Amino acid sequence: MSAAAVDAEVPRGRTVGLFLLLGGLAVTVAPGSQQWVVLAGFSVAFALGVPLALADSPRRSRRALPIAVAVVAVASGWAAWARATSDLPERDRAHDGGVIVTRAAADEIRHLRNPYTTDFGPVLPSTWRLVEGFDGELVPNPVRHHFPYLPAAALVHVPFVAAAEAAGSQWDPRILGWMTLVGAVALIARRPETAWARTAAVLGLGSAFTLVYLSWGTNDTFAAALAVGALAVADKTPRWSGVMLAVAVSAKLLLAVLIPPLLVVIWTTGGYRSLRRWWTFPATLAATIVPFLVLDPAAFMDDTVWFNLGRSEPRMPTSGLGIPAFAPGFTGVPLFVVTLTGLVLALVLPVAVTRRRPSVWMAGATAGFALLAVLLPARTFQVNYLVLVAALVPLGFLSIGSTDTAGVESVPTSVEPSLESGP
Repeated sequence: MSAAAVDAEVPRGRTVGLFLLLGGLAVTVAPGSQQWVVLAGFSVAFALGVPLALADSPRRSRRALPIAVAVVAVASGWAAWARATSDLPERDRAHDGGVIVTRAAADEIRHLRNPYTTDFGPVLPSTWRLVEGFDGELVPNPVRHHFPYLPAAALVHVPFVAAAEAAGSQWDPRILGWMTLVGAVALIARRPETAWARTAAVLGLGSAFTLVYLSWGTNDTFAAALAVGALAVADKTPRWSGVMLAVAVSAKLLLAVLIPPLLVVIWTTGGYRSLRRWWTFPATLAATIVPFLVLDPAAFMDDTVWFNLGRSEPRMPTSGLGIPAFAPGFTGVPLFVVTLTGLVLALVLPVAVTRRRPSVWMAGATAGFALLAVLLPARTFQVNYLVLVAALVPLGFLSIGSTDTAGVESVPTSVEPSLESGP
């Protein structure tokens, strides 16, 4: 698809972009806005408004792209460093799960101990012994007795924990999160798609949500950047994409919604031959999961499955998003129906869309919307999960802004339904 044809698909982009930009910024200054509303406003304003405003001017888009990459890299690094070294209360300087417990779990693995049977109480600061929900409910912090991520989420930190200890220092998982983010936006910037679409993806991955929650230390940015990076190199090195995606899912199980539409794309564009190249995804998951599952099946399932489904005790209190927070009386059969509907939509719609337009970018974008369908009825809808949504949804612009991919032997990043894949 030529650049002119792509631009034709985005009529009046400057008008639409400026409207989104002004609307998003207006939301952020609305009196009484909740934190997530402010972050969403900034994310919409920049990740959607700026690229669309530039879509009518390829030259300006090309100039804006490296600026966007630099801003994301510098701003996210500065935000993480500033918070980690600030005088803020200890609770506000480092996230309990993404920084404190992940680092401790990596240390446990380094000493050949099982993190799924570990009591993390000794490493949790006093300010993290209790957690408070949206309604003011205080409960003992569930991560004291739970490592709620799959093993690869901690395994990738083991060499860094060991190196930091040998140097007499302490490893901060935010560093790897920032490095992964910078790597992902660099990969996106080097893609052949049109510049305005790449700018949208870069600003989506480096949204206001990312800056806030990377700086605090949740692992959502790490997971989102790995997933986006995996899609960015899928047409060149699908084996590495499989490894990256496995680690991303390990850090955030919610990213499993990306798997069905991605499988559709791989099969539609390349059949079994392409699917076979992704063997590293199940292999990485199996190699990292099986040893811990064998060690203590009950503890592993309780931490990684039942905890994330809100079924283990003590349960994480409601954070303030989702139907159970906004409408606490909406329970029983009605909530079950909404939850089931969301699950069906999350499974069916991404598959249906990617069958019509088989593109890894469209798989990513539809997975972002699928996340919302799953999260809205969930009691455990945390604000930081919106990092994933903000990173994935703008990938749809890369599908619109794709260039011709004929001749690519592995998974094409975008293929028109009427065209055959490369030889």
